[in-house]
Amino acid sequence: MTKKLKTLFSVTLVIVLTIILHFIGWLSPIENFFHRLISPASQGMYSLSINIGEKEEQFNSIEDLEKAYENLKNERLQESIDVSTLDIFKQENEELREQLNFLQEKKYNTVGGQVIGKNIDPLGNTIIINRGEADGIIKNYPVIAGNGVLIGKVIKTEKNMSVIRLINDNQSKVAATIMNGEKSIGLVEGGYGISVRMNFIPQNEIITVGDTIVTSGLEEGIPKGLMIGTIEAVEKEAYQPFQQAILHPAVNLEKLILISVIIPS
Repeated sequence: MTKKLKTLFSVTLVIVLTIILHFIGWLSPIENFFHRLISPASQGMYSLSINIGEKEEQFNSIEDLEKAYENLKNERLQESIDVSTLDIFKQENEELREQLNFLQEKKYNTVGGQVIGKNIDPLGNTIIINRGEADGIIKNYPVIAGNGVLIGKVIKTEKNMSVIRLINDNQSKVAATIMNGEKSIGLVEGGYGISVRMNFIPQNEIITVGDTIVTSGLEEGIPKGLMIGTIEAVEKEAYQPFQQAILHPAVNLEKLILISVIIPS
């Protein structure tokens, strides 16, 4: 037992003396010697380990590796931005081409604009465009997107901007016609930004899923025949004078980029 205690005491004493000598700097020459001795080997092993997964690059320090990693992250981020920008340009070009083809065919007087904002009101659905009174736009003018699809009406204007109420806004109302045998007429109304319905369709007229709905031309300032959407479901109750249809809008109202405001002649 005494021998073990002596051994433990000796080891402890050596450790304590080593720590003290290290802090006062007396061991620096020895430490530097061993550092120089093993440094080339450790650097070579480190470089090799990094170089295994990346044959074209070799890193000799942590700093070099961190810098390369940051550069790679920035390159990947820029690539993502470039891809997203290209996708937006492609979508804009496609929408612009559709609108131009439609407008050339119909010869409407229009003002093109870009969506620059959207409301955050959960009970409504409006967008803001970068065209306004200076461009001849006034309240109640119809707004289209894509291949002549009615998306809403102007409800407010300023010099260089306008607010558009979309057809799925709870205050939106548009006179419409179903392209069925009877050419049924009714009123397309929004449902708090969630759904679009056509109401006041005569009960005795036949409407089916897939029927196309267009503007009727019975509303002042809105041309006849603008596409609105197609019937997705029919709601019909016995002994009621009218039936209803749930619409599927012809364009995605959540992803509008380019629009055209029709200026009535």
